[in-house]
Formats: sequence, structure tokens, C-alpha cells
Amino acid sequence: MAYVARYTYAERLATFREYWTDNQAAAHQLAAIGHIYDRPPLEELEHGSRCISCSAFVKKESSVKALESSCRHSSAYEKGFESFNFHHPSCIRLQVRIPLDPQAVFPGLHGGRFNELRRRFEGDNRRSDAGVTRSQRASQKSSLFTLPTELRLEIYRSILPTLDPETEILQLHRDSARVITSAGYHKAAARNTSALNVLRTCRAVNDEAMDLLYAHTTFTFASTKVLYLFLRSIGKPGRDLVKAVDVHCGGREDAIAFALLACCESLRSICIRLPRPMLLFSRAPIWVVDGMSCLLALSGIEDVRFGSCASALNGMSDAQPDAAVIRKELTRLKGVPMVTHYLERYLDTAS
Repeated sequence: MAYVARYTYAERLATFREYWTDNQAAAHQLAAIGHIYDRPPLEELEHGSRCISCSAFVKKESSVKALESSCRHSSAYEKGFESFNFHHPSCIRLQVRIPLDPQAVFPGLHGGRFNELRRRFEGDNRRSDAGVTRSQRASQKSSLFTLPTELRLEIYRSILPTLDPETEILQLHRDSARVITSAGYHKAAARNTSALNVLRTCRAVNDEAMDLLYAHTTFTFASTKVLYLFLRSIGKPGRDLVKAVDVHCGGREDAIAFALLACCESLRSICIRLPRPMLLFSRAPIWVVDGMSCLLALSGIEDVRFGSCASALNGMSDAQPDAAVIRKELTRLKGVPMVTHYLERYLDTAS
């Protein structure tokens, strides 16, 4: 049976726009997995969203906790999904996968002794902030700010590690929410992270120094799953600084990864590695349709390129007609509506 969408990704996202202004990252991700916002008075008792296919309802606070909290630690990441599910077990929308979502990825491998062993393997490097309240941390200001801005920036450059112009990001291991640079992953000796302590001095120093790490770096990813975990790991402050990515797509995590990538306000360059020569194909499944919909929803990007894929000889390239469609959509100004629409599973670029 052919799948006919009742709501496109853009239409689903539009239901959140006026009501989730402070939680845009969660709204984009919910729309990507097939949710719409049930606004009052449809839900008089609780604010939340529901799946357009199975009608599973999730409270707003639960969605925000699961989709916006940091995932630097796998145990904390999975706790965000406890006590609720975005879909009923047989929902067709489970095709669009949230990385490491216990409901979608082998539920039996999550929780219990597996999590205990994983925590022991990964360790817990979280700092102890005992005795220091959030308000106290916010009020702290480094003595570095007695120095001129130019001198502060020079200090950051001399202290912080230098990232390569193209820095590959890897998953620590296949069941971990933690990510690491390729250089750190393959380093035999113990990693020295003391140089990063300057980022913990205060919020103002963190903002200034982080910009140096991201300004001239293209982050490369072997899959949209790793891209998503990276964007979750760096949080909103980091996402606001990401300027260039190179990603191999074509997986079940495409939709939610590109939906979150749309929240990177400074993104200006993207290299897309798609292992097929067209956006969609006949009788494409939901995860392919929504993945490409979320890709085309990106905007405000100045440099759109297409890279080769080791897994496919005939991937997306400038020679393919759909490459022009992708470039046209991604380079349009922010706030300008998409001109590409879908009729069932086919592209309609006539409008």
C-alpha cells in the first residue's frame, strides 16, 4: 500500500512555530519524527504533541527533556526517554529513528546490566559542582576580562588545542551517545583535557573561546547518526557556532539529524554525500521521504557541495538533476518558504 502523507514535514513544523518559540530544537525534532502540536483547547489539561499516525501523546516537558538535554553521557541521554514513548510499538513512524532511542533500537540491549557495564567502560568525567549553585556560577567573571579583547583571544589561541581544518567526529562506540574527534579516538596515550579548563572559567570566557574552536573547522561525519549525537553533545551554544559540516547521509536518522541541523544559525557550508543519484525513488519508505524533506528544509547556506561515497559508485553529484533542487532549496534566504513539495512520494518542483 502506498504511503500518503497527511502532513508534510513543513506542515508539521508549522503547528509548533508560534507556541514553542523557546524550544525550537525540540519542535524541529518532533516534527521530523511525525508529531504535531496539539494546542489548546484541543488539549485542555496538558500541553504536548501527538503522532499523526498512532496518536501517541507526549507532554511538552517530557519532549524537551528528551530532545534538548545534553547527551555527553549515555546514561543521562537514555534517562530522557524513560517513562514515555513517542510512538506506539507498531507505529509506522518508528521507521524514522532517533539515535539510541530504546524503543527503536533493540530495546533488550538497553538498561539493566548493559548500562552498568557501559558506564564502567566509559567512565564518568562529570565535574563535581558541590557547593556551587547555578546562580553563583552565572555571576562568576574571570579576571581575564581586565585584559584587552585582542590579548584575551591570543591567550585562548595559545592554550586551546588546534582542530584540523577538517575534523572527523566519531562515536565512542556503537551503543554510546558520546562522540570524540578522530585524533582523540586513535590516540594511544591517555588524553590530556586540562587545556579545556579555560572553557569552564565562566560563561563569557566559554563563549569567546568556543568561537575560536568552531570558526574555521569543517566537521565531518560518517553518518547522520553521528551528526545528531554531535549536535546534541555540544548543546545550543555549540550549535550556534557550527559553520560547516560534511556528512554521509541516506540512513534512518537523516530526518531528525537534518531537523536539528536547521537550528545551527551560523551554518554556511555543507557537503552532502548521498549514495544514490536522486532524492526519492519509487515507493520510497517514510524514513527516506522525511529524511529528504528535512534536508530540503535547510536554508541560508552559502556553499552547497556534493561529495563521493565509498559505498556507492553512482551517488548524488552536480551532474544529477536533483542536485540543482537541493542547492536551490538550501541556498534560499532564511524565512523564505520552500518551493519544492511532495505529491505522495514524488517531487513537485513546478510551483
